[in-house]
Amino acid sequence: MAEMPVSNSENQKSFWEKPFGRVTFWVLGFIVVLAALAAVFAPVEAGRQGFIYLSGLAAASFLVLYTIAAGETAGRGIRNTVIRNRVPSIAELGYSAMDSFPEPVLITDRRGAVRWGNDAYRELAKTAGSLGQSFGLPTIDRLWAGAGGGDGSVYRLARAAARGEGACELLPPLPVGDTETLNVRLEARPLADGLVFWRLQPVEQAGAGSATASADWSQNAPVALFSLRTSGEIAMGNATLRDWLGLAPGEAFPRLTDILAGDGARALMQTRGGEGVARIDARLKARDGIESPVAIAVEWAAGDPPMGRAVMYGLSATGAPPGVAQAMGEGRAAGHTLDEMFASAPFGVVRLDGADPETAIIEDVNPALVQLTGGKAVPGVKFCEMFDWDDGRSATDAFSSAMAGSGDPAEAKLAGEKPAYVHLAFAPARGGKRVAYIIDVTSWKDMERQFSQANKMQAVGQLAGGVAHDFNNLLTAVRLNTDELLNRHPVGDPDYGELQAINSTVARAAGLVKKLLAFSRKQTFRTETLDVGDMLSDVSVLLRQIVEETVKLDIVHGREVPLIKADKGQLETAIINLAANARDAMRDQGGGELVIRTRSLDAEDVRQRGAPNPREGDWVAIEVEDQGHGMDKETLGKIFEPFFTTKEAGKGTGLGLATVYGIVKQSGGFLFADSEVGKGTTFTIFLPGYQPTEAEEVELAEVEQARTVEAAPADLSGKGRILLVEDEDAVRNIAAKTLAKRGYDVTEAEDGEEALEILEDEDEPFDLLISDVVMPGLDGPGLLEKARDLLTNTRIVFISGYAAEQFSKTLSEEQDISFLPKPFTLTQLAEKVKEELSAKEQA
Repeated sequence: MAEMPVSNSENQKSFWEKPFGRVTFWVLGFIVVLAALAAVFAPVEAGRQGFIYLSGLAAASFLVLYTIAAGETAGRGIRNTVIRNRVPSIAELGYSAMDSFPEPVLITDRRGAVRWGNDAYRELAKTAGSLGQSFGLPTIDRLWAGAGGGDGSVYRLARAAARGEGACELLPPLPVGDTETLNVRLEARPLADGLVFWRLQPVEQAGAGSATASADWSQNAPVALFSLRTSGEIAMGNATLRDWLGLAPGEAFPRLTDILAGDGARALMQTRGGEGVARIDARLKARDGIESPVAIAVEWAAGDPPMGRAVMYGLSATGAPPGVAQAMGEGRAAGHTLDEMFASAPFGVVRLDGADPETAIIEDVNPALVQLTGGKAVPGVKFCEMFDWDDGRSATDAFSSAMAGSGDPAEAKLAGEKPAYVHLAFAPARGGKRVAYIIDVTSWKDMERQFSQANKMQAVGQLAGGVAHDFNNLLTAVRLNTDELLNRHPVGDPDYGELQAINSTVARAAGLVKKLLAFSRKQTFRTETLDVGDMLSDVSVLLRQIVEETVKLDIVHGREVPLIKADKGQLETAIINLAANARDAMRDQGGGELVIRTRSLDAEDVRQRGAPNPREGDWVAIEVEDQGHGMDKETLGKIFEPFFTTKEAGKGTGLGLATVYGIVKQSGGFLFADSEVGKGTTFTIFLPGYQPTEAEEVELAEVEQARTVEAAPADLSGKGRILLVEDEDAVRNIAAKTLAKRGYDVTEAEDGEEALEILEDEDEPFDLLISDVVMPGLDGPGLLEKARDLLTNTRIVFISGYAAEQFSKTLSEEQDISFLPKPFTLTQLAEKVKEELSAKEQA
């Protein structure tokens, strides 16, 4: 039987239990042993008389010990007789009764030291394997050490008992054997003399057959449970909800609008029809007219009519029921619990039990931080362990910076599967304790990175757009003059090879500028209605030439894929770039399979993929999947940056994916990449679907019917009046000279204003207008707008290496306008002029 505490009177203690008795016992015992040893081992030096003397001393000491012991035994017998005949005290009867309890009972002081435990508790300690070789009983948190130390329950109950309050919580299952577990509810109540009464009550597991325990759990749960009709009426509710509302047993529940302030009822009822659990914040009109913040989680079960199952919990610092949170705070020391304002704050608030955050333990925490940490921030956990310091950050530096009082918060990262970046700030320590404020800045950090990336992209785009026009003019001048020299130095001439090398270099430079313009989304687009399947079929021949023999190309066409409106040539360029990257990624592995597939989807699918605010309607997805070496997350985050490449020096410009990104964005779509090291990469292009009008459908049918490949005219000479408008002298001079040699009557203008004056002064109309798009003063589109009445029978060709976005729109809407991108060759210019004048004659 466990040891039972008795009266604390000093007179009831035995002689050996008193301090003087214990000292006397050890002194006499030492004398007996010492005298006996001296008598045996020292007879030679001391003689016979010394031996007799030491033996007598030992015998005398032994007799004294015997006499004291005999007297003590007799005294104890007399005392026990008196105790048996006296009336026992109430305290002794209470402990004696608790010793026979079937439920484990433990008595501790407020510091947690064990004072007494009954037989049931001692048996539980043995069964759980926590008694071991210890002479004392283990505490409850030691019993539950293998189950998380009670998951903070023991700590919270001890704190409640220290405040003079009784409390009860359900503990985690306790393993008591190889396959068995014990489920108990722990109750803690304060006693007199600073003691705490702990009681472990076994409970039935869910579904084990204890209907009474289940009903008690649901009725008296620390949260309100209720069911809700679609009309807003509360069909059923547990006793906790009745207590919060001040309703008597059997009294009907009021409507939802009567217990939730403001728009809380309307917000809750708007969750009807949704899937899964919805959460709203509201204010509950509790008893005594007190409004308290609450959170409600509701799920609507299928049925006719559907019923809502809801859980309501209070947003007080301790999770106390609404309406009694203020009462719980009465009589406590100031600052003992978090104020309701901080409890319902949208940022994390935590109170620590010490002034040093590195060693402090969490004492109290608000719901926002519990949600932010995924339930890891609970009382009893070390504050420093909430954060991840493996990324080079120092806890000491972060906490010191946050407590420096400079006003700048310190940055830290919460530990967990999903990284969460936070700002830390600390209030000044009061009473040896400190309050910390934790603000989630993960979204802000993401926006900061995106903004930095956007600024970098914009800077390169502005650079590309600013120099493209002049650069392409220079390239055009070089190209046209080189073509003119090639006419004088044909094949076989010693200078022919050098002139061709110049042309090749110009072509490479022009391609680089074209990629920059695509990236900066400032290239000239001429959109048309396209069938993605037909477009891929047309480009498939070129794709099979790009990929190597070790790469298998497979194009999978989706069903009922809507039409799109885009620039066919630019979209083909994007597909070719992605295919070339896939080929390079699989080359190191000896080949693989390249799959290009199309499918239809809606705006919600695009939104779930991560696209911001996609327009409603049908969408088209083009996936380019390879089996290459793949990329890690760090590389994946940089692939669309200009000039970033993983290829060796001289094997890539780093503009391929930047070009694809620019083409897709300028087409009104989105581009995403998924990759895993060793498994390959998938690029997905999302483009909005387009529904053509009846007139456009007729035009598409006619174009498809008349679709033929016409050979370029062999004779590039002709007759006609041409107005050539170009602000770059070198380009204008060589172009006018070339066209004049082929029989055309060419009039030159160096800007839009001069061209407008020529059109107004000339009596005879021009057959063809060739104009640059970007010019100082009046540009090409402006000239067209002002001189439209003077150009009724004139064919129009715009030339440019960089055209404004509004011109791309004009070019797409006015299909009669032709466009010749810079840099172009003399042959291309002559072919375009011949083509336009021939079309004018046939019209």
